[in-house]
Amino acid sequence: MLSFAADSENDQRPAGVVDGAAQLRPARVAILSCAARSMRARARSNSGPHDREGMTSGDGPVRASSRAVCGGGTATSANMPDGSTSAEPRFRLAIVGGGIAGLTLAVTLGRYAEDGGTPLEVRMYESGPEITTVGAGISVWPRTWGIMRRLGLYEQLAAQSVQPPGEDGGEPKPAFVFRKSDWQREGHEFARVMVPQGCTTMHRADMVAVLVKNLPASCSIHTSKRLTHYTETARAVGGREDRTVYTLHFADGTTAETDVLIGADGIKSKTRTALYDLAHARECEKGVSKEECERCMRATPKWTGTVGYRYLIPAERMREVNPEHTALKIKVPLSHIITYPISHGKYLNWIGFVTIPGGEGTTYPRKWVVDATQQEVVAHFAGWEPEVDEMLQLVEKPTLWAIHVVQNLPFSVCGAVALVGDAVHAMTTHFGAGGGQAIELTVINQDAYILGRLLADSRTTLARVPEVFRIYQDVRLPFAQRVVNEASKAGLMYEFNWPGLYDGTTPQAASEEEALALEKRQLEELGEAIQDVWQWQWKERFEEQWEDAKERYERYERYERLVGTSEGEAGMKGRGWMKGCLVM
Repeated sequence: MLSFAADSENDQRPAGVVDGAAQLRPARVAILSCAARSMRARARSNSGPHDREGMTSGDGPVRASSRAVCGGGTATSANMPDGSTSAEPRFRLAIVGGGIAGLTLAVTLGRYAEDGGTPLEVRMYESGPEITTVGAGISVWPRTWGIMRRLGLYEQLAAQSVQPPGEDGGEPKPAFVFRKSDWQREGHEFARVMVPQGCTTMHRADMVAVLVKNLPASCSIHTSKRLTHYTETARAVGGREDRTVYTLHFADGTTAETDVLIGADGIKSKTRTALYDLAHARECEKGVSKEECERCMRATPKWTGTVGYRYLIPAERMREVNPEHTALKIKVPLSHIITYPISHGKYLNWIGFVTIPGGEGTTYPRKWVVDATQQEVVAHFAGWEPEVDEMLQLVEKPTLWAIHVVQNLPFSVCGAVALVGDAVHAMTTHFGAGGGQAIELTVINQDAYILGRLLADSRTTLARVPEVFRIYQDVRLPFAQRVVNEASKAGLMYEFNWPGLYDGTTPQAASEEEALALEKRQLEELGEAIQDVWQWQWKERFEEQWEDAKERYERYERYERLVGTSEGEAGMKGRGWMKGCLVM
């Protein structure tokens, strides 16, 4: 199936890919995302046409400059040269990971903790030598725009998008157009996902730059700090009860201490690994390894059985081949092929998905990202409609990405440690215009916003952090897991593999014409199901989750007053709330 993202001045996503294996089966749905409106790409082109990540020029690593960034374990405050803050912080907070999740969290903490409250000492540890982003574009949906308005970033981000959403609801616009393309006749459009206000796009680097620019004075960034694990130590404070101090261990041999730890370090999160290692040793059956433990084994990312070939096609070359090509007219992805323009139409982001039968849940045998060949890609998608063949001619140096997920984690917090973003809910790439960025960005920003608001609340003392984290988990983890599962469901639909819906075979009928008509009706039913699986994105308001979190905090405070404690820790211990990691 071929999917296009609609809107001809659109911008969108990265190029990259996963290693090519022999018996791969092409995903049979092509998706072209309609959503991409123009993205202002400020990516620095690499010196060569194809870097080690498999990105073509114009899609190389993009660096966000910041006064807050220092290497070698030292850093200055984002907005105060000496790193000082005007008030004594309530506690020390470390964020591992300088991506969009970690940056959004830090901005939220600054926006609300320093707005009439007591600032927090926030230290961000980034594994790379500087805050960078690799990739081209991201989709920004109405839910994300709502969060950015609350953070006071709407105007700055809107300036990076040619057509940001208006203040009103606006007319529904196509976010994705779906075509059946795996036949040699002309492709057949069978669905358009219509979204209120549509979806706009921008370069990832633009969002990162805006977030870095708005980091609070109390936040410092420490670069070249690749976390290997963390340890816990109980320490007495003022002769009273012990409190836990977390020691972060980095690959360069250095360490750092913190009172509160947030893992925003992605799908391969070392924070998550250590969190589950410690919880398993403390709480699970002795003699059973973490890999065999029914609870803790879910912390290990699982291969979906799908790989994606990625490449950026220069739009001018596409025009030379076919100036009327669909991918040049609308911003939508193409099988499962997705394609859409990025960088103001300079490139066409192209992603071809291939599923290996029986691969889901197994261990991927190679590196997750490797270079591939044009011959590999052509072998998987040969015989599709002519427009696909035209694109295959230009996919010269693709990369292959093995798509992994973190699915159904039993818990995402323990003590004063919490996970956010891909560390909790890395999902398949089927919600959004490729790369999973559209919906994943929505979920990441909501995670960071709600967690940041709870931590920034002046009532949140260090003793209350574990319960605040439980509230965050109760509100966010079930929702994020549902989105992960719905993304997997959408992927099966795109590949004509969802039970009870069109399965890609031609129906039996009295004539070829009747069979084709019946097949198109079945495709229309599939299109309706695809529309339904997307509707949470615009029908469910993120504000409701924040209101839920606030209400839970109020209930906790009322309970605490009844118990008669001032800090809450004694009351929580009395209920056994702090004796382990709360499993959902």
